[in-house]
Amino acid sequence: MLEDVKEKFDTVIDAFNMVKETLDRHKEENRKEHEELKGEILTVKADVAILKTGVAVLKTDVTVLKSDVGVLKTDVATLKTDVTEIRKGLDDHRSNTELHGSKKGKRVS
Repeated sequence: MLEDVKEKFDTVIDAFNMVKETLDRHKEENRKEHEELKGEILTVKADVAILKTGVAVLKTDVTVLKSDVGVLKTDVATLKTDVTEIRKGLDDHRSNTELHGSKKGKRVS
């Protein structure tokens, strides 16, 4: 009878060892998955930091471009004014010259 009890204890111990091995295997697999996820999270965090920096640079660039566009608008307005004045001056000059002031149909030789 003692041998029968010993065999049952051996069976229980074998079953316990099998469960322990299975748990150890799952524990190791979970540890590896955890390390992989941790690495991926760090990569994502680094990518997000780079993107945030890029967005900040883009915002600065957009601000500079807006300022440049404002300067260009002012320059274009000044050029339009200058062209208008030049046209007026040319029109005044044409109307004050003898060639343009002569009668139609007559040619100057």
